Amino acid sequence: MSTKSSLKILLDLAQQKTDALARKLGKLNTQQQEAEKKLNLLLQYRHSYQSYMQDSTRTGLDHIEWLNFMAFMNKLDAAITEQRQAVLFAQNKKIAGGDEFLSSQQKLKSYDTLSQRKRSAEDLIQAKNEQKIQDEFTSNSFYRNSSPPKNG
Repeated sequence: MSTKSSLKILLDLAQQKTDALARKLGKLNTQQQEAEKKLNLLLQYRHSYQSYMQDSTRTGLDHIEWLNFMAFMNKLDAAITEQRQAVLFAQNKKIAGGDEFLSSQQKLKSYDTLSQRKRSAEDLIQAKNEQKIQDEFTSNSFYRNSSPPKNG
């Protein structure tokens, strides 16, 4: 009986861990999507600002405006580089979280398989015991019905 309860405990713990890892993976997926959105916004902003500055150069741009533009673009490029690294970091964490989740799922499935096998073995033993009792009942009934009555 202790084996059954320890297997049940292991199965419950594995289920809880798998559920927790599924929630964690969901958060990691959201973090990656947010990082990608931020990167896309930075890239769009850079493109828009660059287009705006190209239009401004046609109408004339003084030296200070050009220096400010270049400084801003350098900061924007640095932010884009940093955000690309953040996206890669988030992707790597998501991949690691996915691997951890899959491993936990496999462990849960293994425990579940063991539990089902144990249940099947117990069901088989119970069926054999029931058959044995039925056979004994039938045998005793047959013996009682086939014995000649005793004369007193």
